Parts: sequence; structure tokens; C-alpha cells
Amino acid sequence: MSLDSVESTAPNLPHVDSWPDFSELKPEQAKAKFPPLNINPARSIVQDRWERLVAVAETPHDIQRVWEVLTGPDHVRHWLAVVRGTIAEVDAEFHYDFEDGEFFHCLTTEVEPPRGGTTASLSYFWRWVGVGPATRVRWDLAATADGTTRISATEESFNPPNDWRGWNGNGWPGILDQLAGYLRTGTTWRWPWRRMGPYVQIELESTPYDAWEMLSKPESLRYWLQRRYGSFATGDKLTLIMGDASGIVEMVVHQHVEPNQKFPSFLPWLEFGLKRASWPVELSGKLYIEHAGLNRALFQIFVDNWENLPADIQLEERKIIAGFFRDSMVRAQQMTGPRPAPSHPHGWS
Repeated sequence: MSLDSVESTAPNLPHVDSWPDFSELKPEQAKAKFPPLNINPARSIVQDRWERLVAVAETPHDIQRVWEVLTGPDHVRHWLAVVRGTIAEVDAEFHYDFEDGEFFHCLTTEVEPPRGGTTASLSYFWRWVGVGPATRVRWDLAATADGTTRISATEESFNPPNDWRGWNGNGWPGILDQLAGYLRTGTTWRWPWRRMGPYVQIELESTPYDAWEMLSKPESLRYWLQRRYGSFATGDKLTLIMGDASGIVEMVVHQHVEPNQKFPSFLPWLEFGLKRASWPVELSGKLYIEHAGLNRALFQIFVDNWENLPADIQLEERKIIAGFFRDSMVRAQQMTGPRPAPSHPHGWS
């Protein structure tokens, strides 16, 4: 085929100066004129819940007597916990101390004694072991026409743990029964310590997934859990330094579930065992995290099986473990929270 015939069959290509205008197909222009689907995805702006628990009981005692037993430390120690401080004083801070390493740290906000009337009330905030989320507790007493007293206990919480209604909801009737039992008999009804626990919960300023990603790294475990060796890999063993003269505890990872692996929550968690040289058996425990509002999380740890340790070491060992995990959770909170702004140079620098 001759060159002339090839040129005669070739398409009539435009000159460069007449090239079509493709400016609308440039990414920025095309995005403005014809945006992709979900370019501005929907997002959550609020993820909150408020919960309230109310328990009631009636007692044949007059309202003044019930008030004394409700607020007097010498009485409260027999039906609830040892009181460190003063209850019936506005702005007073005090502890309900269970003497097993766990306690409620409280701030009194309202005190309305009976003063010869037919009603009385007491309100305070409390935090479990001093670092858990604050909830609000209110006691209301009402004298009836036949001389008895109706006792009402209300607890309110904002974004509590998922099992809060079941755990605390079942606990309040028991507390009121202990109070009523002490009023009738003068006998100590409270538990001296519990087979379950310590249970520590703390709020983190992070999503559960981001917090777990950070806190489960070996280099992070070295700080907040005071890990010397080991990791969170299933089957691994971590040697944890508890500080002061408490020695070490070995954490054995039985199962580590990472995010998006387990129905229904798809949140991460870790089941573990604890061993100490003086323990003939292993304690069991769980470390887990939950949503606590938008971009916030509730980090929690729980230990049980104490009844299988020898009776003569149970209580003291429990106090050591409770203090260690409380401090550990505070360090975890410090790691995931906002970093403080640098201050001015020290005068000695």
C-alpha cells in the first residue's frame, strides 16, 4: 500500500490548537460538578444515654431513727461500709470503705434532716474506687400515718457500663434489705468483703477502638500495666511489677478478642488468669472496653475466684491487687487523654 493511500484512510485528527476542552474532567472540577456518592458521609454527633434506678423499702421505725442509721458512721459501718469522714454535711467528701481494697469516694450535695417533720433527704455523688464515672445517689425518707418510714434510694448515671442496670439495679434492693435488717436487729449485715473484684472502671477520652489499639501495644503495656515481659497475644504470659514491696504478678492471656471479631458488640476484650508465688490457684479476670458517649470509652477490669485462695491470705492479697489495678487504670487514662500544654521553664532550669 502506498503512503498516499495510508494518509487518505487515516482519521482526520485535530490540530493541537483545536484540542477538546477536558477541564471539567479534572478531579477538582469534576468533584464540584458531579460529586462521588458519600463524599460527605453521615456522622454521629450525640451518642448518650441516661439511666435511673429506684429501690424502695418500708420499715416499722420512725423517720428520725432511720435518718440516724442512714447518716451516722457508727451505724453505717454495720449495714453498708466503714465511713471515712462525715456524711451529713454539704460539700463534705467521705469514703464508704469496704475494707477489701475497694470503696466509694463521695461528695455530699444535699442534706435535709427530718427536724420533726415527715420527710428527709440526702444526696451525694460517688465514684467507685475514686476514679470511676460519677453517679448521683439520693435517699428520700417519708414518714407514714401509722408511724412507719418509707425509704427510697435513687441512683442516676450518664453513659454507664452496659451492665449497670443489672449490676447496680440488683444491688440496691440488697442494700436496703441490709439497712432494714440492721434497724430491726442491730446486727451487722454488710459483707466484710466480696468474692468478686476488684472491679475498676475509668473513662477515656478516646473511641474504644483507638484506645484499645494504643493500650494493647507492648510498648504501652510497659507503662500503664508496668509490664516487664510478655504481650497480649493469646497464650502469652506477662510479668507485671506491682511496685513498692508487693513484688510481681503473672498475667496469663487465655483469650484476646480484637475489634470486629465477636458478636454482638464487636468490641475488644481479653480474658486472663493471675498468678502469684503465694497463691496455690489462679485467679480469673477480664479486661474490656465499651462506648461511653461520642468519642469516649469506658475501660474496665474485673477479677474473681478469690474464694479458692487460702483464707489467711485472701483479704490482704485482694487489697494489693485492687490498688495495683486502680493505679494501672489511671495510667491508662493518662496515656489516652489530651496532653497538657507545656508550661514556662522552671526557675531552676
